[in-house]
Amino acid sequence: MIPVLHNTQSSQRLAEVARTVYGLGFNYLIVTKAVGSAAQVGVPEAQKLAYKFGRNLLVLADLSEAIELLQPRKVLLVMPGKYGGRGLHEALAEAAKELREGDKVFLVFGGVEPGLSQRELKLGEMVSPEGVEEDIGTVALVAISLYRVNELLRRQP
Repeated sequence: MIPVLHNTQSSQRLAEVARTVYGLGFNYLIVTKAVGSAAQVGVPEAQKLAYKFGRNLLVLADLSEAIELLQPRKVLLVMPGKYGGRGLHEALAEAAKELREGDKVFLVFGGVEPGLSQRELKLGEMVSPEGVEEDIGTVALVAISLYRVNELLRRQP
């Protein structure tokens, strides 16, 4: 499971997402299409957090580049429920059954409101964490989604 933050302009949002990802025990964070202060201030801050937590950060130009380079088995685009898509828990449970050791799954979060463009939504499957219907902000969406992922992973044998 690899969280991906795509298309952010906010250095604070990038740093908060990195702190959340690493604090919840995830080893990797991919940042794609960081622009403006996110690229100038946020990326160095996220690198500092990755080093502090002993984790990994990969910064790439675009989401399609990350998919091409790392070739994940699944790409799950996380959005609030009002935009549609399957439940996150259902999608993860199904993925767990079909994934082999070493397969990667991207959990992609949009870094600007309302999230991901129509072009980006074609790169994977849209999912939403159960109980999150409205726009609650990127950091909150990341925290809730990754917490639910951790719960699911703990329950698996």
